[in-house]
Amino acid sequence: MKALRFYGKEDLRYEDVPEPSPGLGQVKIRVRCAGICGTDLIEYKGGPYWVATEPNPVSGRCIPLTLGHEYSGEVVELGEGATQHKVGDRVAGDCIWYCGKCYYCLKGLQYNCLNGCYTGGQADGAFAEYMIGPEYIFYKIPDSVSYEFGALAEPIGNAFQMVRRGQVKLGDKVAILGAGPIGLGVLLGAKLCGASKVYVVELARKRGERALALGADEYINPKKTDPQERIFELTDGLGVDVSFDCVGHSNTPPIAIEFTRKRGTTVVIGVMAEPTQFDFTRISTQDKIVVASWGYFREVPLALELMASGRIDPSVFITGVVELEDAVEKAFKELIRNPEENLKILLRPPGS
Repeated sequence: MKALRFYGKEDLRYEDVPEPSPGLGQVKIRVRCAGICGTDLIEYKGGPYWVATEPNPVSGRCIPLTLGHEYSGEVVELGEGATQHKVGDRVAGDCIWYCGKCYYCLKGLQYNCLNGCYTGGQADGAFAEYMIGPEYIFYKIPDSVSYEFGALAEPIGNAFQMVRRGQVKLGDKVAILGAGPIGLGVLLGAKLCGASKVYVVELARKRGERALALGADEYINPKKTDPQERIFELTDGLGVDVSFDCVGHSNTPPIAIEFTRKRGTTVVIGVMAEPTQFDFTRISTQDKIVVASWGYFREVPLALELMASGRIDPSVFITGVVELEDAVEKAFKELIRNPEENLKILLRPPGS
């Protein structure tokens, strides 16, 4: 079969690889659609960072490895003992493989599993014609939800977990730094939780306009307006109840923290390539709360249910669909060259 394999920095190769077979408790799917995550771009530009360079003890896989953890597809084969799905099921999935026995798994925190791995990082992912995974990472797609939307369930579900981490409540005022796919997912989740106001800070005009289309109450462009001054104007000098850093630049977590009121909460989401410097007295003297969010568990079916009910419309996320064989030039490099024009580019494997 064909797959897009990651060998290292700026080295993605579209090549022939053996077709996988599902093992005990695993499912094999024909990939219909796969999205490029910001972490895939980070790996391409400078990795490997999280991609396994030594064989993973769970999957046995390492570089060269197939990226891709946002996906949808059709079940084509069941491994021994797999009973949760049947051949022909339309599915979307998350990416967390876990042991079910360690401290974190027993606490219901499977994404922190001490013995696990994740699809597209330590196990071969969805930038291929076929992929395999444990049956529990796949969820049936409702009939009214397309494969394209199904591939968005993972990043949107991930964003919902971040909203849970921030404990957004009815009537809260929220600020979001960054209107990429995760930032827009946080926007959707915050509105669903009853946030009375959601303010989005974004440099790229088109991304800011997409945030407005999804229900943001105001889009603040730092090129034109001081975002901190504007946030405090909008909140009577208090700051927001919850802020989210969805950018991943070393400068943005301190900015998000400054947006929050005393005893407010900041959720740090963005993945930073460089460490940040911050005066922690700004937290301690104002009783502020800072939490991180890395991973999720069983948020994908929630995203699918909300799509099926019409409560969220993810169509604004999709800015391109590209054949897998053209992914490097027309997707990865396009996202790097034109970040303001693009949000989520989906890849289609051969025959999908």
